[in-house]
Amino acid sequence: MISRSTTFRVTIASVILIIAAGLSAALLAQDNATSEPNVQRSDVFSFSDGSQVEDAFAQLTRFDNGATMAISTSDLQEGDVYTVWWVIFNAPENCSDGVCDADDLLVVEDGVVPRDESGNRVMNMEGIEATNASLIHAAGGYATDGTLNTSASLGEGSVAGILLGPGLLDAETAEIHLVVRTHGPADETSFAEQLSTFGGGCEPMDAPPCDDVQYAIFTPPM
Repeated sequence: MISRSTTFRVTIASVILIIAAGLSAALLAQDNATSEPNVQRSDVFSFSDGSQVEDAFAQLTRFDNGATMAISTSDLQEGDVYTVWWVIFNAPENCSDGVCDADDLLVVEDGVVPRDESGNRVMNMEGIEATNASLIHAAGGYATDGTLNTSASLGEGSVAGILLGPGLLDAETAEIHLVVRTHGPADETSFAEQLSTFGGGCEPMDAPPCDDVQYAIFTPPM
């Protein structure tokens, strides 16, 4: 049973998210007067078993010149650092089996993603090229009570925080996933990197404690 104080905190966090996302949306919309924004909402799911994260949600707003996101999630490790990443399929029609998934970014063999000699997951370069995929840092946060509430905006063509690909090319036609990634317990010597980089706090960059833990999916609006 959720207590009144817990409900109040969740409500306040949601309001803060909506306000922050609204401010980001206003910045993107300043030069955007040709069409109304498209607002999409998604549940948040766990990578470990595909289950829905309780009391969690994500929202994506698409504009002619970019997109904004807001995510409020839970079931995280208290005291750990997390990042949120834009995973963008600019050509979703080329995703394997008609579904944009991990196998469009990573090599999957018998349900397992192999690792290279450095310990990093092996990338599916053919799938990345076919889908014109991009991976871009969106936000970072510290899970003080096992929750994360954050928002971000991304303009078309922006390369700030980009790790892979050309960025967001067309906000209206791209399939966009949000991925929540853990970087393990906060460490004062690498805290800034934990908040802002793919491998912050980990060596190699894709090895434990770094791991993708949750996701939300936004398919192109019809």
